[in-house]
Amino acid sequence: MLFQKDNKLHHAYLLEGDKENIFKELLFFLEDKIDFKIKSNPDFYLGDFDTFGIEDGRYINNFQSKKAIGGENKIIVIKTNFITVQAQNSLLKVFEEPTINTHIFLIMPSSEAILPTLKSRLNIIKHLDLGGPSKSGLVEDFLKSNISKRFDLIKIFLPQKTNEKADKSGAISFLNDLEKILYNKFKTACPIGRSVKIGSSQINQKEVFNEIIKCRSYLNDSSPSVKMILEHISQIIPII
Repeated sequence: MLFQKDNKLHHAYLLEGDKENIFKELLFFLEDKIDFKIKSNPDFYLGDFDTFGIEDGRYINNFQSKKAIGGENKIIVIKTNFITVQAQNSLLKVFEEPTINTHIFLIMPSSEAILPTLKSRLNIIKHLDLGGPSKSGLVEDFLKSNISKRFDLIKIFLPQKTNEKADKSGAISFLNDLEKILYNKFKTACPIGRSVKIGSSQINQKEVFNEIIKCRSYLNDSSPSVKMILEHISQIIPII
């Protein structure tokens, strides 16, 4: 929930999940629930980044330091796949004490790379991507396929042309879905945390989830090798 108990907005949020689905729902919330107009509003800032750096942080700091022009609230929305450590440190004070009636929404696929000091200043909401495109079919195919087929399946996240970049955000979303689907499969077999036998595979659940968390953290680095990370996942996840 975005509203607090007193029916007011928190000063800073981290919305974790599929960026575009979250962004659409956030815009609806702002316009429908708090009557905050987005279009041509000088008190609204939207930044869409692959990597959010320190210069971007300085711009946010400057924008939020000024009083609202057209109304009561100022809204800052930042969509990014990754935020550098330097930028995070520069935003600590901003996220802790923004100017009055300024509300900041940071939208990211995962919070794994966010510093604990910054996390402590944010109201974190894990988004379930409701209504958005699901990769559950891809995950199901992935889980029952051999390594060779898995390598083919993950190609959708890799560059198709020499001037293209890997789909880091899509890969993170894929790992999120993989984690959720494995969790559901495991919990029907035995309590989470124990080894479980599914089909012919004896699976150490803790090790599996630790590897997914570790790989998702690597994907949140500034320049990860998406291919190597997903190929690693393809090899260590048992066929189910």
